[in-house]
Amino acid sequence: MTAGLDPGRVTRSSGFRFVIAGGTSVLVDAGLLWLLHGVLGMWLSPATALAFLTGFVVNFALNRQWAFAATDGHLRHQFARYLALVAANLLVTVLLVKALTALGMLYLAAKLLTTATLATINYFISRRWIFV
Repeated sequence: MTAGLDPGRVTRSSGFRFVIAGGTSVLVDAGLLWLLHGVLGMWLSPATALAFLTGFVVNFALNRQWAFAATDGHLRHQFARYLALVAANLLVTVLLVKALTALGMLYLAAKLLTTATLATINYFISRRWIFV
């Protein structure tokens, strides 16, 4: 056997699948927002909310079914914990982006740094607390 990463093993890992699920949900969210608001002319606020909620459901479903294969019942508990994590992420994102921009960081850089940090933390929380 050769040294290095086995691509098949990497693509089967929950971490890789977590990243793909997250990217997919971002694309669903942004794509649906573009369709609803940009193409169909829906007001921005309801279009944004509907797109976010759809991305939220896609993310939960992909993580539950595919990334963590946690389909042994417990759907209500997993969903409640996932909802709590999303709420905590919203609060931390707002506070951390505000704090980092107050320290002089550009707001988009603060958002990206916050998102990357929370995504890493969320993986471990999802793996050890939500989808167990």
